[in-house]
Amino acid sequence: MKISFSTKSLRETFGQTLVELGERYKQLIVLDADLNTSARTVLFKERYPDRFIQCGIAEANLFGIAAGLAAQGYVTFPSTFAAFAARKALDQVYVNIAYPKLDVKIAGSYCGMTATECGPSHNCAEDLAIMRALPHVKVLDPGDNYELRSMMHAMMAEPGPVYFRVAKVNAAELFGPDHNFEFGVGHLLREGRDVTLFGTGFMTAVALAAATLLDREGISAAVAHIPSLKPIDEELIVRQARATGAFVTIENHRVFGGLGGAVAEIVSREYPVQLEMLGLGDTVFEAAPLQDLLRHYELTPHALAARARALVTRKRRATAA
Repeated sequence: MKISFSTKSLRETFGQTLVELGERYKQLIVLDADLNTSARTVLFKERYPDRFIQCGIAEANLFGIAAGLAAQGYVTFPSTFAAFAARKALDQVYVNIAYPKLDVKIAGSYCGMTATECGPSHNCAEDLAIMRALPHVKVLDPGDNYELRSMMHAMMAEPGPVYFRVAKVNAAELFGPDHNFEFGVGHLLREGRDVTLFGTGFMTAVALAAATLLDREGISAAVAHIPSLKPIDEELIVRQARATGAFVTIENHRVFGGLGGAVAEIVSREYPVQLEMLGLGDTVFEAAPLQDLLRHYELTPHALAARARALVTRKRRATAA
């Protein structure tokens, strides 16, 4: 599968899709925490100023107001950096939004390594784990612009709280304009016999590139994309466990509680397989350009291929024993 990179960032698609949804849904209100130019909610602000609320650098108020409006029948999109949604205002998200199951769609931008140049206070590689642990909250990480747009349309038809990532990156194109996102549904992008590489968000493109490298060595790698981490596609994961017996996950997130943890929870219960998890570890990661960080933390196609190669070797030895 040939991978090409978009000329448009995910955050630009996020802003444009808000405008598109605003035209269709008059009950949609966007709220911002003094980041409208960074997160691109400024596009909605310019088009629908009467349905845009600037809350300033006051994230607790951001989510409290979003919850109050949702309780009155509006669908609200509070937007801020993932660090502030998942950590700074976590109590408000839990008590005011998750607990009463309100129709609030939380956009966590600048997530994972894509915000590293902003410094440790703005970095967040634990948001998926935190949000997965909250009751009633659906958790999503789109792979490309087409999926993000489809995802946001799907949210409007799905009642209840949703947390979704908007990474500061020009993601590779995985799908086309007719892509249809569904909650709890993953995608097998490439068939394979020896190992399954699981990705979420823009890291799925790394998995596809790694599969191509492995193919040159005679290792048949399947690639599965998991945009919906909660609910998650258990059927796809178990099916691939039976098909390949070996998994490697990769994500723009810590190895604790994100994609790797979600996959491990399922296979340990349903069909145990050999599993490796690639992501950020127990560290406050460095401030540097994204490509440098991917190399530093060994989250590149070559690094992923090496981990998969070693895993397949172990699997073959265990089978032969």
